[in-house]
Amino acid sequence: MVPESPRWLISRGRHEEAKKVLAYVHAQGDEDDALVNVEYEEIQQTIALEQEYSRNAWMEFLSTKGNRHRTLILVCIGFFSQWSGNGIVSYFLPQVLKLIGITNSNTQLTINLVLSAVNCVSAIGICFWVEFFGRRKLFLTSSTCMLLFTVCQTICLGVYANATGGNEAAGHAALAFIFLYYIAYNIGYSGLLVSYSSEILPYHLRAKGLTLMFFCVDLSLWFNQYVNPIAIDAIQWKYYIVYCVFLLFEIAIVYFFFVETKKVPLEEIVKLFDGEQAILGGAAASEKVQQLAMHGDETVGGDTEKAIASSVEIRG
Repeated sequence: MVPESPRWLISRGRHEEAKKVLAYVHAQGDEDDALVNVEYEEIQQTIALEQEYSRNAWMEFLSTKGNRHRTLILVCIGFFSQWSGNGIVSYFLPQVLKLIGITNSNTQLTINLVLSAVNCVSAIGICFWVEFFGRRKLFLTSSTCMLLFTVCQTICLGVYANATGGNEAAGHAALAFIFLYYIAYNIGYSGLLVSYSSEILPYHLRAKGLTLMFFCVDLSLWFNQYVNPIAIDAIQWKYYIVYCVFLLFEIAIVYFFFVETKKVPLEEIVKLFDGEQAILGGAAASEKVQQLAMHGDETVGGDTEKAIASSVEIRG
């Protein structure tokens, strides 16, 4: 039910199909729409330039300052998605619940079911606000809130463990903070893990970049599967302190290195990383896309034709 990416279609020489997809997404099927024509030209030129100047090799991820910046983000976001403390509850919820005295299997199953429902609603809900808040702000909010709720969980688990016979109030609070923690996680990492990783990459590096990101995810999952249960058994609630420290590191990386891509056309995101060396076709077209997006169809007509003509001239 999802149409093919127009960028993929253009890269395969299927230009007519690509234009139909753009018209379907942006103009209710009108292939003569000004925005459709301008965006089509820009995508076509950018992909042609990328294919001309890129080597499409793995070493390209380290060959320029912009690509090294992208690689840092890809590696970090892959590990952050699984090393923010979520790996403990996601895979070892029964062991975590035992730390607060919940040992009944039916109760554990019920909590797991409710937590899954909360995750589903919060993860889907935040998708509708990404373009409003921006990516970087959501990542920062997510990581900061995760740190806050992880610290609160750690305190509650410690109070429960150190109280004779357990502290019921601390146990209930710890459970509440688990739910709040996952809502915080979903603010940033459930929806943006793939979408943000994709949009910071130029088209010719996108597949390899996502492979690199998911490789880091798999490495972190391996760690979670084999190290987390041993650590929980060995040091119990104190293991949460490790993730509190890691979340501080995570916040620093997001703050200093993650780039905001809100309202930046996909073809122009390269300029945020590569600056003057960015491979970008259709500079005039890019400007026109922004004008059309801001003012609707008020600026269509002769100006649009000039923008497209200028873009073709630049390409030539």
